[in-house]
Amino acid sequence: MKHCIYILTLILFYSCNNNTSKENEPVLTNKPKPNQVPVDSVFTFHYQTDFSDKNIVNKSGNKVDLLFNGIDNYFGGQKSSIVGFGSECMGCLPVQEFNGGLLFGKRLLITSDSIKYYKNNFDIPDSTDQLKLFSDNGEKVNPKFNFQDGQGSINYIGISCNDANFYKVRLTFPSGAIMVDSLINASFFEYDLDANGRNEQYLMGLRNCSQELAILRIRK
Repeated sequence: MKHCIYILTLILFYSCNNNTSKENEPVLTNKPKPNQVPVDSVFTFHYQTDFSDKNIVNKSGNKVDLLFNGIDNYFGGQKSSIVGFGSECMGCLPVQEFNGGLLFGKRLLITSDSIKYYKNNFDIPDSTDQLKLFSDNGEKVNPKFNFQDGQGSINYIGISCNDANFYKVRLTFPSGAIMVDSLINASFFEYDLDANGRNEQYLMGLRNCSQELAILRIRK
């Protein structure tokens, strides 16, 4: 009888120890932390540095990089079947500081060396860390603006299609000028994405109906 009681005591002891160990184990979760980039990227685009094209005249000594090109037959590109933003007003979509990069249209994350496209929008308000963009907004007013190293202008050329116009963009630096011809619905902003203390200049061209987009970067 004593022998049976001893065995039962041992069984109960190990059983209790087992339950305690399970309760103290960390609970794993797939829920992303706040501001964490979710793992749903569908494509990564690498940049074409020191880019040149017949539509770009560069007499500034600065470098021009093609960060993304989804515009058919422009800068040697073609429309991307992967990238889309679900918006009828591409020019209304914000560019925002986000996770150490720049987020366009809640889906395209621009970093210093690549772009990642996400199939789902990031859930952040449009007004959060939004950058100021200069554009004509289809008004044919030929806006002029200043930036860190010089002055710029966006001049209307003509109609591309029902929802897009062609523009000539001129950026004038102390060392000379860069001119980009026939950029669709052109817009400009600047930002120090590589955190070297100097802003880079960015140009975007886009078309609403076909969700086409091109992004250029100018750097020293």
